[in-house]
Amino acid sequence: MEVIKQPRFWLLIWGGLGAVLLLYVIIAASVQPRSGEAPSALSHDRALLRGEMADFEYAYLPRGAPTVAFQHGGENVTLADFRGKTVLVNFWATWCLPCLKELPSLDALEGLLGGDNFQVVAIAADPRGPEAAQTYLDRLEIKHLKLYADPNLRLASAIGGANILPISILYDANGREIGRLVGEADWASAEALRMMRSARQ
Repeated sequence: MEVIKQPRFWLLIWGGLGAVLLLYVIIAASVQPRSGEAPSALSHDRALLRGEMADFEYAYLPRGAPTVAFQHGGENVTLADFRGKTVLVNFWATWCLPCLKELPSLDALEGLLGGDNFQVVAIAADPRGPEAAQTYLDRLEIKHLKLYADPNLRLASAIGGANILPISILYDANGREIGRLVGEADWASAEALRMMRSARQ
């Protein structure tokens, strides 16, 4: 009698595993972009991770934006103030050469895509303060980016980037992190524009 029950037990186990595998395949297929659809950063489409965006890393879990305040025009603001639009938050400093090198491309990105549903928020994570940061923005002839500052590095520390600059984090319209890129990139490149356009869909 025991010999008859054992094969049934293993049949149930393998049948259950097969059902789980089939369910996984169905779910995985349903979240893939349909033929003809543009790839979207919101669906963590790896096809977007090319060229200048090759080092972009999608957030494993949809983390919310920190609530730590930073400065703009002498007032305190938070990332919650940008809800309703996709936001690329870039942390830079006056002493960081790669940061200064990429600022013009961030400015170009804001000029091309900035508006009601997308904004580049370049935050000077620099103890020298907003006045020093503005001097560098003027030198680089930055036209589209507004001056935001985090002189105490509180926000930069909250996102884990106080010691690693530049760092850029992409948030969706609900304030959830889509992903981040550590290091310099050409944000006016075709790959970056494709990523940003896909994120604001």
